[in-house]
Order: sequence, then structure tokens, then C-alpha cells
Amino acid sequence: MPPTRTPSDAHKPATRQLTLTGKPAPAASSNPSSSSSTKKSKNPKIERVYTDAILPIKLEFTELIAARKKNHEYRTYKVRETVQRIWLYTTGATGAITHVMLTSRPKTPGQIQDPTGVGNDDFDNGLKKSEFGYPVLGLYKLKEPLKASEMRAYGIGPPQGLVYATKELVEGVPIEEMERLF
Repeated sequence: MPPTRTPSDAHKPATRQLTLTGKPAPAASSNPSSSSSTKKSKNPKIERVYTDAILPIKLEFTELIAARKKNHEYRTYKVRETVQRIWLYTTGATGAITHVMLTSRPKTPGQIQDPTGVGNDDFDNGLKKSEFGYPVLGLYKLKEPLKASEMRAYGIGPPQGLVYATKELVEGVPIEEMERLF
């Protein structure tokens, strides 16, 4: 049965919320930094590296980049200016990080002016939804694809969109140990 106030309690201000069992709820902290609603990460111990981003990409586009037929990766969003490497999480049956692409600042429609790459003309002419084209300056292939189950050891899961890499990933899977394709 829920607690009810008696007439003697009517003149006292309510200072504590009661739980469904009628017991006082734990006091809320007055320190805003300890509030879970202000945390930016589920695990505050995870350190992000803002030179490396992880992006989901379809297998067909990963293959076009590896074959040097696609020389820009297009996105509707802009990654931080500090990003130098994009880890390609190949979606679908692959479900793993397979490549790391070297990049620089993104280009906007009209700035590419290179008809040799897949999608470049459409991007330059504003025919794509994408607003940013990330140049493919180099490409590395991981020795073994990093599957979703293995990614968790590095503090990340399969990305649904842009995710910045963790320090654990960048240090644990160093680019120097990957095969440089170009």
C-alpha cells in the first residue's frame, strides 16, 4: 500500500521522494558532474583518439577503394578536422574492420574536379546527398579482419555511424603492422 501523508505532516515540506515500497529514495547528488545524464560515454574510462574515425561502409565500396576505382569516400556529415585515418568497418556478412584509409580535410561539391573516381562527377554536380568527400590518400589492410566480437576488447562495438577510435584500438592494432596497399 502506498504511503499517505497524515495531517501532522501537512505543514512540513516534502524533502525526500519515496520509492514504490514506501522507503525514502536515495538522495540525488548536487554535483552535476556525477549525474549520469551529463556523461558523454557509457564508460568514462574509454579514451578516444580524434585522429582516427571508424565508419561503416558497404563491401562494394570497400572493394572499389581497394581497387583504386573510388578515390573519395562520401558522407553527409563532417568528421573532426583532426582526423587523418578512417577505419573502414565493412558491413553485411563481413561485419568487421578490414581497412584503414589515410585521408585529409574533406572536399565539398565542386572541389574534386576528378572524373576518374567513382561518384566524383555526381558529387561535384550536387547529385549526391553527401556534403563531404574524404580523399583516399592511402590504404592499409588489416592482417585479419577485426570482427565485432573482437572489437569489444578495444572498447568499441560495430558502428552504426561515425565513431571515433579508442586509444586501445589504435595502439592495439598499429598501422605499422598492416599491409600497405597504396
